[in-house]
Amino acid sequence: MKKLSLAVLALAASAIAAPAFAQSSVTVFGVIDVNARSVKNDARQSRLDGSGLTSSRLGFRGVEDLGGGLKAGFHLEGAINADDGNASGFDFQRRSTISLMGNFGEVRLGRDKTPNGLMFDDFDPFSNTGMAASGRMATASSVIPVGGRYTNFQRANNSVHYFSPSGAGFFAHAAVAAGEGQLGNKYTGARVGYRTSNWLLSGAYGETQVSPNVDAKLADVGVTYDMKSVKLFGLFARLDMGPASQDTYLLGALMKFGAIDVRASWQQMNGNENIGNQEARKFAVGAAYNLSKRTALYTTYSDISNTNTNFTVATGSGLTRGNDSSGYEVGVRHSF
Repeated sequence: MKKLSLAVLALAASAIAAPAFAQSSVTVFGVIDVNARSVKNDARQSRLDGSGLTSSRLGFRGVEDLGGGLKAGFHLEGAINADDGNASGFDFQRRSTISLMGNFGEVRLGRDKTPNGLMFDDFDPFSNTGMAASGRMATASSVIPVGGRYTNFQRANNSVHYFSPSGAGFFAHAAVAAGEGQLGNKYTGARVGYRTSNWLLSGAYGETQVSPNVDAKLADVGVTYDMKSVKLFGLFARLDMGPASQDTYLLGALMKFGAIDVRASWQQMNGNENIGNQEARKFAVGAAYNLSKRTALYTTYSDISNTNTNFTVATGSGLTRGNDSSGYEVGVRHSF
């Protein structure tokens, strides 16, 4: 009986001690963002839409402590349409990754944002979201060669990423994605930068195979300066695709007045070579009133002036090449 009691105590002690070697946690998170939106393309269209201030999403993430400073993690995140609750076809296209993390940084595998895509997020006061998103003018339709596919400007499938340790100072992010026989999927790129409490400076370069004989080559340089009450943004991007290329410039600001955030941006796209007669200009302004850390009311106005292009501020009616696009929205965002 005494031996049995000792054995039970030993098992109990090992069960209590086990979590010290492998502690894990799983978090459910998400954003619900819905707005009333009016878009004027060739015709005006009013609709209930979403993802105006922050992209609506549902996700799961977790981390396991493996001991010795090594951790394993996963991240699954998918877009949701809160305006109609349509969950058919829900997937984890926003991000689906598994990681190993330690003092060396992080190695991440799966579908995730590219170094170039993160540049448009970090150096746009609207975080590349909603009708003011900088990504709306990042790629002119006519810059892509006939029969070509350019699908991984922002995210890449079948990718392997390395992130240097985070924090102040220099940082790096490198990524490669296998094409697996599909045009537009193969990607190689990297980003380097320097971060302080006030400054963020970064540059990125990436290549994607868009057709058998043409690669897309995207180079970006960005800077932000944070004065706490005012944050300034600047971004330049050059996209080359064979006989055509385009330059994109962005200047922006985020101003804080207590619970109110005011954002504004100006963006210019100039075509070169085969699309030298094409250009576009976008102006956007928006405000958000933070009811709490997780809930905000917001409004945004955006206007795009096209010259032989057909960029739009949001989904709406069709737009004839050369016509302008504009729109405004009023919405609410809640995160959990």
